[in-house]
Order: sequence, then structure tokens, then C-alpha cells
Amino acid sequence: MKPSPYPIPRDKKVRVILDTDCYCEADDQFAVAHALMTPKFDVVGICAEHYADRFGPGSEQASYEECLRILELMGLSGSVPVFHGCAGALPDEKTPRPSPAAEFIIREALRDDPRPLFITGQGALSNVASAWLMEPAIAGRFTLVWIGGGSYPDGESEFNVENDLHAANAVLASPIEVWQVPKNLYSSMIVPFSVLWEKVAPCGALGQHLVGNLNRVNELFTAMIQRPGCTPGALAASYPGGEMWILGDSPAIGLILFDQRYSFETRPAPRIAPDCSYLPGDDPARMIRVYTAIDRDFILDDFYAKLRYHFG
Repeated sequence: MKPSPYPIPRDKKVRVILDTDCYCEADDQFAVAHALMTPKFDVVGICAEHYADRFGPGSEQASYEECLRILELMGLSGSVPVFHGCAGALPDEKTPRPSPAAEFIIREALRDDPRPLFITGQGALSNVASAWLMEPAIAGRFTLVWIGGGSYPDGESEFNVENDLHAANAVLASPIEVWQVPKNLYSSMIVPFSVLWEKVAPCGALGQHLVGNLNRVNELFTAMIQRPGCTPGALAASYPGGEMWILGDSPAIGLILFDQRYSFETRPAPRIAPDCSYLPGDDPARMIRVYTAIDRDFILDDFYAKLRYHFG
């Protein structure tokens, strides 16, 4: 990739770990590419996250391979380490699933580096929860920007929580600093296919992959809906969207770029019930940041401009 065309003040640079279920559908790839093109970020590692057995076994391996594919398409193979994560959900809220990803999170969080550390929670929180359960001392050493959880106050069925409910509750009960982007907010990152074909597809092999992958996922969800005896749930009813897609993981990148300080409320961390509804947390003093608005245009315009600069 090209050098940045503008200087970044040294005191504004941050370390970033991307924790991503990258092959689950089609939005993670946009967020990963966006982070890697952002000169404010030192992406110190990428952690592959599972997405349960939603679309068959081996989801963590598929995510791992897709992370490597994105790096290759960007000409960055070997420049950013990619780590295998948990193969599945935690057995309970107290028992970690050790993995290279969890071990890396611990090492990076404890590393002597004055730059802030952010972790993007772009899926289940199995790797982050496992790292904290393995080494509680990391809790105060990073900020988790979590794409997950239903809308407030009641909650609702939500994909990332459902893929590891125990991990979500472990993180919410921990001292980890959490910035939550709930479902109603990340679902507002709607982009028409016409815009993606205009702004993304012409941008080299990476742009072709990002857009072409939408067709793969559309076909996947269409096949799911058409299976005999299938009762479409919230996920199946939402995809394919016809002429749009939701780039729901991109707010994690946008909020590290600029934290939109007047667009959130601080509230007691909830517990999440098996039906994904919110319950009062065990500790009313445990607070998290919950975003209530997002600057969609700021995030998408930044992505399009960087993609065009590097690959257009």
C-alpha cells in the first residue's frame, strides 16, 4: 500500500487488535480492510473468531483463512500476524478456551507500550473472554469496541451474543472497558449495492473480492431460506436484502478513529438472558458505554476514500 498522504500526530496513534469472524458473511472483510488502511492504527494482530456451526463446521478455520486472504489481496501477507482463536463457545462463564488468539491478547495487553490498545469485537467474544479469564490483569489495559447485543432497553435475538452467550456475560461482568454498539445501531450501516459497485468494485482485486463475496453470502442465505422445513428466523428473514447490505462491523473502526463523544450513554452493564433479553447486572457499579447514534457517512466516506487512494 502507499504511504499515508497526510501526517498522523504521534500522540494520536493507537494499537488495534481485530477480533473477527471474518468469513461469517460479508461485513467483516470491509472492517478489516478499513483498519489496515488507516494510518492512525497500528494493527498489531488479527484474531480469528468462530461463528458456531451456523453454516457448517470449521467456522474458526474459515475465518482464519479469510483474514490471510484479505492481507494477501492488500499486499500485506506476513506483515500482520493472524492467530487461531477458540473453535467454539465457552462451556460456562468461568472457564476459558485457551488459544493462540487469547494468548496473543494477553501478551499485547501486558506489553509495555504507552499507546492505547483497542480490540474490535466483530463477532462472538470467545477470544476476549478467554484471555481475561486466563489473565484478569489485562482488564484495565485495553478498550473493547463491541459490535453486539440487542437494542435497549429490552434486548432481542442477536447473532454475536447467540454464538457465545457465556463469553458475552463474562465480559459484561468483568472490569474491561466496553464500548457497545447494539443491533439497532449497527444495522443502520446500510449501503446500496449500486454504491458498492460504483465505489468498491473498481478498486483492484481487493474491491472485486469485497463485492464478489456479497454474491456468495446472498446465495448462502437464499439456500438456507429455501431448505425444506426451514422456518426463517431473524437472520434468514434479513438476508439477502435485495439491493442493500449492512456493513455492521464498520462502526468498530469508525469509533476508534473518532469516539463520537456526544453519541453514547454510560449505563450499568446488563446480564444477557438465553433469549438475548437484558437483565440487571450483578454489580450496579459496573458501567459500560452504550452508543445511541453513529455517524454513518463519516465511516463510509473514510473507507471509500482510503480504498480509492490505495487500490483505485
